[in-house]
Amino acid sequence: MKKQILIIYQLILCLSFLESFLITKSSNSFFPKINEPNKEELKSTSIQIGKTAMQLIQFGQNDEAVKLLKLAIKLNPEEKTLWTSLAEAQIRSNKNDQALSSLSQAIKLKPNEQSLYFRQGSVYMNLNKPKEAKASISKGLSIDNKNEKGYFYLGNAEIMLNNYKSALIAFQKSSKINTKFWQSINNEGLVLYELNKSKEAIIKFKSALEISNNAEPMLALAIALYFSDNKSIESFNLATNALKNNPQYISKNYQAKQLWGKKLQNSAQLFFKIKEMKKVVKEAKEKSQ
Repeated sequence: MKKQILIIYQLILCLSFLESFLITKSSNSFFPKINEPNKEELKSTSIQIGKTAMQLIQFGQNDEAVKLLKLAIKLNPEEKTLWTSLAEAQIRSNKNDQALSSLSQAIKLKPNEQSLYFRQGSVYMNLNKPKEAKASISKGLSIDNKNEKGYFYLGNAEIMLNNYKSALIAFQKSSKINTKFWQSINNEGLVLYELNKSKEAIIKFKSALEISNNAEPMLALAIALYFSDNKSIESFNLATNALKNNPQYISKNYQAKQLWGKKLQNSAQLFFKIKEMKKVVKEAKEKSQ
């Protein structure tokens, strides 16, 4: 509650600053005197409004943040961070087309900033446009070819295009740059499983799980172990913990959103039908509803 009060106070403060330098009353006149806004004051106020908007985003008040950021941009349209913040608020409001427009404006201001192209690529993936995503991400990597997240995003785009071998190369580059980037290591496993290399996939899932006790590599490992090595007890224990941590993985649609391939999805559905998994699956379904 204190944080919310602080945000409201900051919003009032920002707007009062705006009012103070846009309109000042003359002591000798009945009508207000319009002053020429100072560029530095405009910039300072816009940044402060932008910071307040970012706090609103943290509280999930995305529509309010969009309104504030549009106001800030009117005051200072040359500030790249305002455009990227606006894009973030729009993404969280599921207004991805508008977010692309905002990111395009940011790119015009900072055409050599690789992170903008990576973010643009992720928005294209949200819109199920992997070709456009790949083009944007590749542009970012042409600026910075040592960026592990860039290669991770590229790998994800390649998965959506069913280019599994290209995806694997991208994830391997990402993991080589950052050996602790478990998401990329895990996705290597996802790709290897689709390429019928289950034992290699198991190694990757185990490596990812050693770095992060996340539900995704835990469940993927459980499934891969069961069908590859028939390690039933270990598989059931892993799957039970994974679905307790994230019961959404019971859904095939959710798995697809996490870029699980068809083979792993099908294996998961078969695994969930095993007698020993029925109670766990039932509980996960109840929690995910």
